Amino acid sequence: MKKDETIKIKPKLIHRINQLSKDTNKDASYHMNKALEEYIEEQEDLNEALERLKDKKEKYLSSEQLKKSLGL
Repeated sequence: MKKDETIKIKPKLIHRINQLSKDTNKDASYHMNKALEEYIEEQEDLNEALERLKDKKEKYLSSEQLKKSLGL
């Protein structure tokens, strides 16, 4: 089910979205939805990583330890 929502977008971003839409022959809604999906996924990944860092039971490797374990 689609639901319309009103948000405020900076004029500079609107101009860029409109230009992208012209360049790609896809409407602005497509690009805005795609951008929001990617942003939300990144934020969810970040939140998950931060939660894992709080877990004192987890073991972490330094980059040097990881390289060594991979034989690099």
